[in-house]
Amino acid sequence: MASGRFDDGTTRVVDAAKLTWSVSRNDDTPPGEIAAGVLQPYPDAGGVVTIRAGDGCIMASFDLELVLERALGPAPADPGEWAAAPVTETPVPSVIYPSDQTRFPRNIYRTVFQWQAAGSSEFRLTFEGAYSVITVYSDGVHPDCAGAGGAGCWEADEAAWSYIAGSNAGGTVTLTVDALDRATTPPTVRRAEAITLGFSRRDVEGAIFYWSTTSAGIRRANIAAAAPEDYITGKPGTTYDDGDKVKCVACHVVSRDGRYIAAPVDADSGKSLWIMEVSVDAPPPPMVKQVDNTGGHGFATISPDNEFVAVTWGDKAWVVRRDDGSYVEEIPFNGTEATQPDWSPNGDYITFATGKGDGPGGAGIARISYGGQGVWGAPEILAPAEGDRTNLFPMYSPEGDWIAYAVGKGGHGDVQAQLFLVPAAGGTPVELVNANRVVSNELTDGQHQNSQPTWAPPGDLHWIAFNSKRDYGVIGTGGKQQIWVAAVDVSKVGSGEDPSYPAFRIPFQGLNEDNHRAYWTLDVRDDAPPPVDAGVPPADAGQCVATGNTCDPVSDVCCDSLAYCDTNNDIDYLCQLRVF
Repeated sequence: MASGRFDDGTTRVVDAAKLTWSVSRNDDTPPGEIAAGVLQPYPDAGGVVTIRAGDGCIMASFDLELVLERALGPAPADPGEWAAAPVTETPVPSVIYPSDQTRFPRNIYRTVFQWQAAGSSEFRLTFEGAYSVITVYSDGVHPDCAGAGGAGCWEADEAAWSYIAGSNAGGTVTLTVDALDRATTPPTVRRAEAITLGFSRRDVEGAIFYWSTTSAGIRRANIAAAAPEDYITGKPGTTYDDGDKVKCVACHVVSRDGRYIAAPVDADSGKSLWIMEVSVDAPPPPMVKQVDNTGGHGFATISPDNEFVAVTWGDKAWVVRRDDGSYVEEIPFNGTEATQPDWSPNGDYITFATGKGDGPGGAGIARISYGGQGVWGAPEILAPAEGDRTNLFPMYSPEGDWIAYAVGKGGHGDVQAQLFLVPAAGGTPVELVNANRVVSNELTDGQHQNSQPTWAPPGDLHWIAFNSKRDYGVIGTGGKQQIWVAAVDVSKVGSGEDPSYPAFRIPFQGLNEDNHRAYWTLDVRDDAPPPVDAGVPPADAGQCVATGNTCDPVSDVCCDSLAYCDTNNDIDYLCQLRVF
């Protein structure tokens, strides 16, 4: 209920039906619904919801904390057996995947939790956070774990994930795995060491385009997808309306806005760099199928305004127009060998690997400034090669202030490759230790072929996807390289901390896929209009009003969850931060 102070100095309850009510959250979990002072909470998540009530002139708000408690799985025949105090002496189960301190997108598709069973076949998983306590009873049986003797697995479906991650978006939960040991009388509850998991506050957006050697081409999916789509591939061969059939696609790049893709393509029409428009439906229509002197192996990058494509092929580097592939100008690297370029988000630099031009060890990471057509600076080294190491695959962060890259010995399948960050203007490189080395809840030597990093579109956390040949818990992937993702908090660098968190495997991949070179960009499918249903009227566009702009107090919603459509003069209504 809402109470108000009236002109006569009294304070009394206001008729709820005469007020405008709203409910919101500061994350992407649905907040529920409210009308006339009656709240219907979203049933699948706890959390903090902000309730507002106003009469068109003044507004009051209140934060309500909701805690969700759910029990999942078959109920135990004798709940009392689980009531005994747990013991932590061996034999006890141990969590294998995910690793302690892993951060997940709140909207990721199903995660399979995996543990060593310690000889038991009855388990209790408890996910406890500030706004939910989810208890799962399981026999540990899962088809993907069938070949992992002595292990247990449980897969969180969409509802369970909402209970866990949706309730604690932007926060953490503690996972505890208990096993019921029936070798003793009465049965003993044996407890694994607990781990902590965290979640993004907002949905992690974008499409991931990755090179699948299994399909000899590019597959596409978003983080919430159950499976990828063959976007343009050689197996089976993508065939266009003109009869041109694709044999292989590799070494692709995608523009930062997700609208264009460039890749070397081997097709019936020949081998060349193709420039394509990213489409909602596969395959992408080619705009350019022939760029001169790109018949072999090379790399490219697309300018942030989508006007140009920078090409490095062999010992040559030049710029072409994106719309027709026509030659524009040479990039004056002045004898510095360049490969694997990436154009900065602001368009003022291109970073690249130098080949063997800056030292005896191999490639360094460098950049060259760009001030418009014909205006180039001199190449400058940001991270020189050291010893027998080589630096490869540089990639700018969404803001352009960091460059992620791989350090190894070079060559395909470099087992020693590790991920590093370096400030975009140069500085001390920082190893992503947790991302590189923490596997199956153990600190390893990091020899997992960690390479080809790419950043997700900006959000409340940074995310870096990379290919890695590492164990996937007890399930494994048959020695295949696959795409893994680690959260990164670059603010930790200033205090000397490792900015990365342990990585998770993207679930949409098949266990037998061999995958590399993920590109994570905005997703054109997010802007596509929904399919038209003749029996359903079109929904409102759902546009919100920015703080400081005029608004309608009845029909408009302010973009800032703390803003309210209010007036200071009874004439002009603005979205403004005003709370009483």
